[in-house]
Amino acid sequence: MVTLARFLAVAITLATSSLALPTSYNNGSISVRGSGDLVCGTDYPPRAGLPKADEARLAPSFGVAAPSSRVINVYWNSLTCITAYNGGYLTSAQVDSSIAALNTQFVGSGFTFQRSALKYTENAQWFDNVDNEDNNALAMAMKNQLHVGTAKDLNVYSVGFTTSDLGGFATFPWRYAGAPTLDGVVFKWNTTPGGSLTNYNQGKILTHEVGHWAGLYHTFQGGCSDANGDYVSDTPAEASAASGCPVDRDSCPNLAGKDPVRNHMDYTYDTCKTDPFTNGTSYPWLT
Repeated sequence: MVTLARFLAVAITLATSSLALPTSYNNGSISVRGSGDLVCGTDYPPRAGLPKADEARLAPSFGVAAPSSRVINVYWNSLTCITAYNGGYLTSAQVDSSIAALNTQFVGSGFTFQRSALKYTENAQWFDNVDNEDNNALAMAMKNQLHVGTAKDLNVYSVGFTTSDLGGFATFPWRYAGAPTLDGVVFKWNTTPGGSLTNYNQGKILTHEVGHWAGLYHTFQGGCSDANGDYVSDTPAEASAASGCPVDRDSCPNLAGKDPVRNHMDYTYDTCKTDPFTNGTSYPWLT
């Protein structure tokens, strides 16, 4: 189970916050995996780097009741190199299927996603070469041109990542105030439901990245030695990212619980990620 104790807790708050963190990227979460496996390029500042008030706001015990429902508008940008599936083109039905899968995987969280717009942009450079390296000019140019909405809205960019092994990357909500147009999720187009990428074709790469956008860390954050881990109290500690579906893996044998390989915030295959997100307890932006 994944408790969304901080789902969007600061994405909305920071729309009017004075907090402005650095906007550069550092690929801080990439872990080495098996051949053919995708990696997540989401970087994250340690929570110790946040002002105390914002660090406290992220705590699961903040104590503000979660909403019964909340609709998140999705602005989908389909980046292509040619107008064909192999060139990144996703039909309207494929996009809707992806959002339906996202809603299925977030069922019980109190949040639903709805498509507000679908825009096609043919740009081979963006499709092939966007990544999350420091100050990547292509990523910044793409987002600065295409981003719409506010911190309440989810901007999605489906791209090719043909020159890397990235599956996706996202911005954390506490980055919004410092760089609002960079907010959103970028992911590999052929990982949508029924897509062509083996082991990653149920739409759960997008779910993983939206989890980051909502404020969730990887399950292996902090490894076996950090008591805070991923800052979700019901996630067992995990030494490193898991691949495939090793259900008996216990990489922190001196700590309670086997590795959370069915958690959407691990690196396992889509068929392995079956734990639901659930309603959280910390939503200070609602008050």
